[in-house]
Amino acid sequence: MQKTFKFAVTVGRSENVALEKLAQTWAAKFGVKYVERGSSGSLGFLLDQERVEALLVATNKGPQVYTASGTFFFHPSMAVLRVQRLKKHESDHFSAALALKPGMRVLDCTMGLASDAVVASFITGRTGTVCAVEASPLLHFVVSEGLQNYQAEDVDLNNAMRRIETVYAEADEYLYTLPADSFDVVYFDPMFRIPINASSNMEPLRPISCEKPLTEATVKAALRVAPCVVVKERGQKLLEALGCTEILGGRYSRVKYGIRRRYRHETESCSHFRSYCNRQKPLRDSLSQTSEWRDNFR
Repeated sequence: MQKTFKFAVTVGRSENVALEKLAQTWAAKFGVKYVERGSSGSLGFLLDQERVEALLVATNKGPQVYTASGTFFFHPSMAVLRVQRLKKHESDHFSAALALKPGMRVLDCTMGLASDAVVASFITGRTGTVCAVEASPLLHFVVSEGLQNYQAEDVDLNNAMRRIETVYAEADEYLYTLPADSFDVVYFDPMFRIPINASSNMEPLRPISCEKPLTEATVKAALRVAPCVVVKERGQKLLEALGCTEILGGRYSRVKYGIRRRYRHETESCSHFRSYCNRQKPLRDSLSQTSEWRDNFR
C-alpha cells in the first residue's frame, strides 16, 4: 500500500488576496487544512505547529512543497540539457533503451520530476503520446502545474512539456484500467527505493514520494499494455530479478536500463494481478477527482 502523509496548505511571504484564495481552493480540493501565514510564522514553524510532514505553498512562481529537508518546486532540470544534447545528435541512454522515435506511445509509470517524460515527449513529437503516472498527490500536482505553465527559453522544450498527459494513480492499479496494447513501451524508474548520498537535492521529495517497490507482477501487467517494458535501476541483479533479459547503460555508470519483452504466453491477462486490483478501492473515483483538480487549478 502507498504510504500516507499529512500536509497542509499555506501561502508564501509575498502573500496577497489572490494567492490566499488560491491556497484555500487547493486546501478544499485536497481536503486538508489551510493555515494562515502570520508575519512571524516561518514555514518550519508552521510545519511543527501543524504537526504535518509537508506544506503546499502558493507562491507567485507557482506551487511549492516545503518539508523538513527543504523546498521543492518544478523545474525541467536535466531535461533542458538532455534536449539540447539530443538536438546535437548526441547519445541518451534512456532514449536508446526505449528505442524512442516520432509517433510512439509511451507510458511512464513513475513520473517523479518528469525529466524522462519530457525527453520522451520531445522525441515522440506531436504525433506521439506520453502519459506519466504519479502516486504522490503533491508531487503529481506540483509537477503537472509546472509542465503546463513553466516557460523555458527553448520553444521545443515548452511544447514537449505541454503535450504530456499526467495521471494521479498507483501504477499497478492504473495498468489494470488500460486496454491491451494501448502503448508501445512502458517505463519504470523506482528512484527512491535506495537513497543516493549524491542526490541530496532530492531529499525534500522523500517524505511525499511513493517508495512502493516494483514487483515482477507489475512488470508482467505492463507487458499486457505494451510489448516492451524498460526499468531503470542500480544493479544488473535487480533488473534480472524483474525478468529483464537485456541490460543497457554507460560503461562506468551505476545506473542500468533493463529491457523485458513480451513472450507469447504473457499476452494473456495476469490473473493474480487482476485479483489484486479487484481487492483495491476502485480507481474511477480517484481519477475523476484528479480530473476535477486539474480543471480547477489551471
